[in-house]
Amino acid sequence: ALDYERTAGDPNQPQTEIGALRAQAKPYGIALATPAHKSAAGKLVDRMLDFLGEMTCYESANCVVAMPPSDPAKPYNLPRLLAAGIASQWTRDDFSAHVVTSQTRIGLKGLPLSQKLDTLRDTITVNPDVFRRKRVLLVDELYQSGISMNYCAYRLLQAGAHKVFGLACEKTF
Repeated sequence: ALDYERTAGDPNQPQTEIGALRAQAKPYGIALATPAHKSAAGKLVDRMLDFLGEMTCYESANCVVAMPPSDPAKPYNLPRLLAAGIASQWTRDDFSAHVVTSQTRIGLKGLPLSQKLDTLRDTITVNPDVFRRKRVLLVDELYQSGISMNYCAYRLLQAGAHKVFGLACEKTF
């Protein structure tokens, strides 16, 4: 992740710049995305691209994928917006459309760690014809326990991906 949500990962500290941007970029509940949400998302893309430019270990990624949402019916998908922006400016293919939520699931936040994998199991479908020998950058806005990104990476590897790199905006404390 680019940074913690709060300074030094301490819930009693102020939000980091990345934590504040992520909060500004994501509408909550049934709120619709505004230009302010999209502007904050664009700033996150810029920070992610800066990170990718500094961390040369990511250079071999040749495509970008957004972590699929728990509810694909939501009209605004921050990871997909981030992945599209990164792919466009980093000149990589955006294959997010080939990794989908095949079954709506409850959000993982607040679930005990022992229940998270069972909640994810069989809810993400990856098109195996697309990822053979690809090196994938998997993008999400939030890294909590890592189970969702790891499960999606596992599914990508099963579909023939050669390597999967993860990149999230923020890590929760």
